[in-house]
Amino acid sequence: MTSAQEENVEVRCEVARLRQALVEERAARQDAVEDLRREIRLGSAPSGRSQGDGEEELAPLKDDTCDKCDAISDCDVITPSAEEARPAGGGLKTPVPREANIYHLDTELLKMVLSKMDCREMLRARRVCRRWRSAVDDIVSDCRRELTDQQTGGGEVPAPATSLELVLKVQDQPGMTELRAPTEETDTDLRLVAATCHALEKANLRGFKLRVSALRRLARANASSLRELTLPAGISDWQLEALLEPLQDLDHLDVSPPVDSTGKWLRLLPKSLKRLDITGSGRTRARLNNKRLSDGLFVGVQLATDPLLDQLRTALATRTVTKLLITRSPSVTPEGTARLLTALPSLKYVSPQGESAFSGTVLAALHGCSELDTVQFIDSRLFTDIPDLTESEVAAVSRSVGRPAATGIPARSCGA
Repeated sequence: MTSAQEENVEVRCEVARLRQALVEERAARQDAVEDLRREIRLGSAPSGRSQGDGEEELAPLKDDTCDKCDAISDCDVITPSAEEARPAGGGLKTPVPREANIYHLDTELLKMVLSKMDCREMLRARRVCRRWRSAVDDIVSDCRRELTDQQTGGGEVPAPATSLELVLKVQDQPGMTELRAPTEETDTDLRLVAATCHALEKANLRGFKLRVSALRRLARANASSLRELTLPAGISDWQLEALLEPLQDLDHLDVSPPVDSTGKWLRLLPKSLKRLDITGSGRTRARLNNKRLSDGLFVGVQLATDPLLDQLRTALATRTVTKLLITRSPSVTPEGTARLLTALPSLKYVSPQGESAFSGTVLAALHGCSELDTVQFIDSRLFTDIPDLTESEVAAVSRSVGRPAATGIPARSCGA
């Protein structure tokens, strides 16, 4: 009796699961139909929808994809609602003829409508019926043919302009070494390509919609090959941790943590790292252009704050940091800069910029860097607006200049 009851419960659970799966399938199909319905209302004109915004993982196109939706049910037919059918002056519109139904569009018009979708929406629409599947397959074939013509035609192949072009390029070039989104404005879902890239050396993830699962998959698949990584503004701590944990051979990291970052991700910086570019305040800036070679870790900081410098001080205290640049950081205090300098005794090149760089606190901290070779002060203020150094600052500069290894102190500081 007990066994029969347990089997009955299992059967009921299975029936409930199948019903839920059916509901989800119908919902996905109806979503695709609604998307096309909106496109038709706009007269098949470009909708400006951003590319690459999706919810499901893209798989290679196959002919056996979801034939369950080949039959068109009543819920698939697009009919105007009562409000849409009522003209402004009252009365009812003439019913839309069957020939105007979305399922009876001309093939080329249907392809044009479907091509306005991003890659993930297009693949969802492909499951509606055989005709739509054939139209989507034609769009993919045309896109692949254009990319092939560009590659065989000679000259420089342009970067992918759409998420579909990016997906086809990644699928057709399994050994691709560099990844970036079509444009930073498309918000392309990283899941479109995360499972396909296995030989990346450079990855610029600006312009991608980042999900932890996709980040972890991308990092694990390219853990041994990825050398240079550029991340978008405001990437969260848990996204950074998921991405950095598998990467143990990374050379260069360009990151823009949010204002409320705890800095815990810094403990995952790989030992192989040679350059770390950080832009605070959850913003991005152009990479600092400095070609001076460094035999240790080079750290470049922009838009910094005292909390960010304190996080770096804690994380880099055990690292051999030989080069430090702090620029465009008006909110940094001399005390914050001094605390960071004190924690990095192996510094050989330092360039603190801004008003705080000329304070006696910073100059005194520089005196404690025993291996210091070059100090470069840069102040954006007019020369006449820079106040004279106080006696304590002059003494601190004199101590630095008096050391045989110290060079590069500006004439303004030395002659004050």
